[in-house]
Amino acid sequence: MAFTFDDLIEGLRESRSNFHKHLGGLRDDQWDWKPYPECKSIRETLIHLVVDDRAGMSALETSAEPDYEALVNAAVADAGTDLAQLQALVADSFTQLLTMLQTKYSSLPLDTEVSVFGHPKKLGAAVPFFSSEDYYHAGQVAFIRMASDPTWNYYAQIYGM
Repeated sequence: MAFTFDDLIEGLRESRSNFHKHLGGLRDDQWDWKPYPECKSIRETLIHLVVDDRAGMSALETSAEPDYEALVNAAVADAGTDLAQLQALVADSFTQLLTMLQTKYSSLPLDTEVSVFGHPKKLGAAVPFFSSEDYYHAGQVAFIRMASDPTWNYYAQIYGM
């Protein structure tokens, strides 16, 4: 069977699921801990994922570079200080991205040119590009977890080993 748009969407779901595995069992002190000032905290990383989802949708709609400052300010305001609210916001922005992709692009050929963060890409490369954000930020969370808790077992948490 040929590789399809649905396979791309499933890959995107898997990458976000992988990211969320990294959050399981976080201690309260780990959400805002930073190994150095320039590093994003885990809370800031979740806000960044909301911005990524919204920026992706904006670029797909307008074919222009998104207004990142406005998107960050809106995500921070929408997230508030409650972690449950932030996690719901991440889930909602991802659902909106998936819905938009499926509604607008599911019937188009994978070589259709689209705009990702203001840059042209083929649809077949654009959807996996969103996954790269999930995997990158999962690495950030893993780094913070290992640095703040040397007993954290990455392989058990992520792969069940």
